Amino acid sequence: MTDTTLPSASFDGGQEEQDPSPTVPYTRLLASAFKKSSMEMRDGGLMVRDVPMLAAGTWTDSAVQTPLNYPEKTLREYSANWSDNTGWSRHTGGVPRDATDKVAELLNPRFQDGAVVGDIFLHGATQKSRDMIELVKRKLISFVSVEHTGDERYNASTRQLEATSINFSGFAFVNKGACKLCRINEAAPLASAPKVEAPLEVQEDTMDTKELEAKMDAMSKELAELKAPKVIETVAPVVDNSRELAELEEVKAVRGELEALRSQMKELMSQPAAAPVVVAAPIESKKEYVEPSVRFSIDRKNRSVSME
Repeated sequence: MTDTTLPSASFDGGQEEQDPSPTVPYTRLLASAFKKSSMEMRDGGLMVRDVPMLAAGTWTDSAVQTPLNYPEKTLREYSANWSDNTGWSRHTGGVPRDATDKVAELLNPRFQDGAVVGDIFLHGATQKSRDMIELVKRKLISFVSVEHTGDERYNASTRQLEATSINFSGFAFVNKGACKLCRINEAAPLASAPKVEAPLEVQEDTMDTKELEAKMDAMSKELAELKAPKVIETVAPVVDNSRELAELEEVKAVRGELEALRSQMKELMSQPAAAPVVVAAPIESKKEYVEPSVRFSIDRKNRSVSME
């Protein structure tokens, strides 16, 4: 079977159902192990009597892979509700099953000692059926897996999924089952040792609870780390400012020189002004006029100049 389902929850038991909870149909493959008290060859086949097909409790199937609680009242009401009692050599999946995969049938299904119980008859009419007979006789096959549909409802008071109706549609022989109380070739039914089986289920539930608590603690730590403020370390960038520092030193030196000159100017300006010094220009002596010894004669008529 293949389907999806709601989140799983542990089985607390002993509390009333919540009617407002929704009812949802699902299809499941629930493997359970054989617990047989008698086995005999008959009519060319093998009869295995009183096989627990599905016991009351919380089991996780191989298809949906979520826990589902099977109350005794539901198993009692629907124990004989089998639309197909065929026993298959395998479940569907990948390659479809054919007629030769029909290796057995379930007879006289009933509710007994807290489980749906029936008699499995492996007919031996096909090679696969004869092979399965040998595997069961040699205790190489110990589990059956019922195939069923039905309604499942989430019980808010117990916080788990519960089966409210079941329609069995056959079963298959498997290597490992989900229902640990349903086995072939082992000791017999639930009523014979109820105190032995109950602690096993309690141990499993306790182990699941511890694992869940460990996961919750780990998730809480991760959430706390995410919420904690993160300190980001920053590294100051390395900047080469030697040139700027040298220029700054030069500016400081020039500024110092300017300050020194300013101080000198203030000092000079604070001193009293000196009396002006008057320098007389030298007096040149007067010279007598001397008539020149050379004379010039101008002839305007002829337009000429002659020296006398």
